[in-house]
Amino acid sequence: MNRIARGLLYAAVPVAALVLAALIGAVVVLVTGGHPLEVLQVMLRYNLSSPDSIAGILSRMTPLILSGLAVALSFRAGLFNIGVEGQYLMGAFTASLAGIYLAGLPAVLHLPLTVLAGMAGGVLWAWLPAELRVRRGVHEVISTIMLNFVSTALLLWLIGDVFLDPTQGGSTPRVRMSEIAPTARIPRIHGLAELLGIPLRPSTALDWFFPVALAVAAGVYLLLWRTPFGFELRAVGLNPQAARAAGIPVEATLRKAFLLSGALAGLVGMSDLLGYFGYLDIDFPRGYGFTGIAVALLGGNHPAGVVLAAFLFAFLQRGGLGVQALAGVPREVITVMEGVIILTMLITAAVAGRWLRRWERARLLAGQEGGRGPEGSAAPAAPGEEGQHAGA
Repeated sequence: MNRIARGLLYAAVPVAALVLAALIGAVVVLVTGGHPLEVLQVMLRYNLSSPDSIAGILSRMTPLILSGLAVALSFRAGLFNIGVEGQYLMGAFTASLAGIYLAGLPAVLHLPLTVLAGMAGGVLWAWLPAELRVRRGVHEVISTIMLNFVSTALLLWLIGDVFLDPTQGGSTPRVRMSEIAPTARIPRIHGLAELLGIPLRPSTALDWFFPVALAVAAGVYLLLWRTPFGFELRAVGLNPQAARAAGIPVEATLRKAFLLSGALAGLVGMSDLLGYFGYLDIDFPRGYGFTGIAVALLGGNHPAGVVLAAFLFAFLQRGGLGVQALAGVPREVITVMEGVIILTMLITAAVAGRWLRRWERARLLAGQEGGRGPEGSAAPAAPGEEGQHAGA
């Protein structure tokens, strides 16, 4: 199968998954008393009717892009980093420390240092499962899932006891850390939007971390497909034994891939922390790490696919609010659709992969039988071929 046909087949897998998910979602909507076309119309109008609506989708996309990239990079290396959830929470904590205790630096230094501190927190939380995998052979799924629980409990203790904001007034202070200094806050993108003639409300929470997420996606693509390390990483993910036989340091490559995935995970919470809330509390958004797994799977572990899948999930999540308010359909229907998308993606990918392997195997066997005869000699000519060749 040539490259174009193979590419079309792989592109058709997520499309087929979305079509099947849409059909199943329509049935769920009918069961709950709604009308599928009305729900679709409400979602389109609610999400795409104004610049503020589109900006809201882009804002929701930002952490999903980064989470999907963190998962996809580890998948490319043959690693299952299920710990992006815990890694981005610890990254948010270390970024908060930098944002609070490095106050006084100019913004041109303070903001980059705060973002780097977030990446360092993700790397730190990814280091232990990376070492356990490389040195002891402990499967990363087990270690990262356990560390997700540890990070949640540890974060609650750190926020509630050790770094609780002491300046809060009132009889019932919130369980949160101190506010991050203004020099470490991410500015919103409203100024650029005004220059482009796009009016945005002040409450629209789209900041400059969205183009940063797109730049990170481009950087991950260049890393994976345009650098020697990216080739080694993908080779290890495809076949570790063959990569080792070719002289690629498998363990070192796995360790670097895991830590890079953790660094990307550390960026996931930066838009919410530095661009929207401005402080870390016990109600900090959760679930980006698990949604990132779905984004990476639907995007085919490719940075461009991750961006498109992040848009789809952001569209569904924001549209769920409009469906519940305007169409009278429970918002949980959208959650069901997200789960159905994941399941149909896995099923269609497995079926397509099995069909592709069978097709290529049959084509290879047909070529071998047509080109070689018994005992390695050339295959005899078909009846009538001798006469055709002689008369030629």
